[in-house]
Amino acid sequence: MDKGYVTGAVFLDLCKAFDTIDHLLLINKLKGLGVAGKGLAWFRSHLSGRTQQTICENELSPPAKITVGEPQGSILGPLLFLLYINDIQSVLKYSRMTVC
Repeated sequence: MDKGYVTGAVFLDLCKAFDTIDHLLLINKLKGLGVAGKGLAWFRSHLSGRTQQTICENELSPPAKITVGEPQGSILGPLLFLLYINDIQSVLKYSRMTVC
C-alpha cells in the first residue's frame, strides 16, 4: 500500500463448509490425487445415494437427493474437506494463506 499498489483481502467464512462440498468435484479431486479402484468406489459409495426428508405438521416431504455436503459427524468429514480445499491457493494468482 505504501508503494501505491492496490491491496485486497478475501475472507472466507468456513462455518458451514462441510455443507458445501460438491460430491462430483470431490470424487474428481480424489482421482487427481491417485485414488482409484476399490478405494475410489468406496468413497463414491460413501457419498452417493443419500437423501433427506422433512416433516412439517405431520406431512412428510418426498425424498430429495443430496449431491453436496459431508454427513454430519462423519469421521471422514475433516479429511475429505481438507482434500477438497487443498488446492485453493493454486487458484489465486497472488496469495498468502494466514491462519488467525
